[in-house]
Amino acid sequence: MALGTGLRRGELLGLRWRDIALLGGRVTVREAYVRGTFQTPKSRKSMRTFELGAVVVAALNEQWQDTAYKADTDLVFCHLELGSPLDPSKLSRVFLRPAIAKAGIVKPFRAFHDLRHTSITHDAAAGNPQAYVQMKAGHSQGAITERYIHAAAVMFPGAADKTEARLFGAVEVES
Repeated sequence: MALGTGLRRGELLGLRWRDIALLGGRVTVREAYVRGTFQTPKSRKSMRTFELGAVVVAALNEQWQDTAYKADTDLVFCHLELGSPLDPSKLSRVFLRPAIAKAGIVKPFRAFHDLRHTSITHDAAAGNPQAYVQMKAGHSQGAITERYIHAAAVMFPGAADKTEARLFGAVEVES
């Protein structure tokens, strides 16, 4: 979910089932769990709704099946027995760091933040428009998003052809 959405750690921990549209494949970011309290996201642009990919939807479906906490106001990621918010420091130490070690990753890794950076960079590298990447990431300024686009060294191959196809329909080019 972290890698597939690029959500901030607090946004992930603040997700409730009412924020997830499994059938529609969308997530709405309404609040974040930061320093032991639920609060509005980082900025006005951080409150957003966007589409989820099939892999993330499948993982959320699995989470839905496995959890005892399914009310609209219940947290998507919560303590297994209490339904209470997860401790952010334990999340990295208990789950992510062992997974990183098992994957053989030995470089220094800031678990959630690097997952977010990787997700946003891949969104840009996939050729998604800057406006989409910015909205999905919840960036308040386009300049922040531009860093990811430059980091991905995105060239947008085929963009001109896609635009022409939309404008002029399918055009056959003679060789």
